[in-house]
Amino acid sequence: MKLFSNAISFLYHPVFMVIYAYLIYFNMDTYVNRILYLFSPNFYWLFFFFLLSMAVVFPLITMVIMHKTNWISSYQIPIRKERLPVLVFVMIYYIMTYVIFRSWNQKLSFFIDPYVSFLFGGLALLAILFFITIKWKISLHTASIAGLAGGMMAVLLHQQEVYNLTTMMAINSILLLSIGLVSFSRLYLKAHSYGQILAGIATGFLVMYTIVFNQWYI
Repeated sequence: MKLFSNAISFLYHPVFMVIYAYLIYFNMDTYVNRILYLFSPNFYWLFFFFLLSMAVVFPLITMVIMHKTNWISSYQIPIRKERLPVLVFVMIYYIMTYVIFRSWNQKLSFFIDPYVSFLFGGLALLAILFFITIKWKISLHTASIAGLAGGMMAVLLHQQEVYNLTTMMAINSILLLSIGLVSFSRLYLKAHSYGQILAGIATGFLVMYTIVFNQWYI
């Protein structure tokens, strides 16, 4: 069970959530996505590798460097204060990612507004989690998976026509079930208390659902 819990914690590590969101969103069969694939067939992999580099590879490299230089005592970052510099660096990478995607969105006639609002929601969620972490150890894992679930639910409800609706409903159901799996794994590993888990779920879901559903971004 410990091996299972560690595997779940790794699979649903917060750093991977933006990639999962990208894969889900751009595999949603909508009119807008069909137009994007028709007129810009290379955009998918271009955006994907940029996102992978900025939002996953660079943050992971930063964590390795921080561990080697004793900024953090463990890659799991169990100590609350050690999470703060990590969150700062992740926000810096996330801001750069958001700015580039927003610029591309303008060039694409605002075709990817929902995904840009998802990135903005992720940035807002990171900022909120940072300020909470200054005083209290909230669960970043559950905030991230709940944020992904809330954001994707908002995207699905906002879309006027989804041609693979059954598949997307199944994916959203899996994401909701994943909140329970991640919560169980974090509790089993004694990484968080019940309150920290529930606070993470509520914060992540509400922030992302609200921002993405209303397609807010600056």
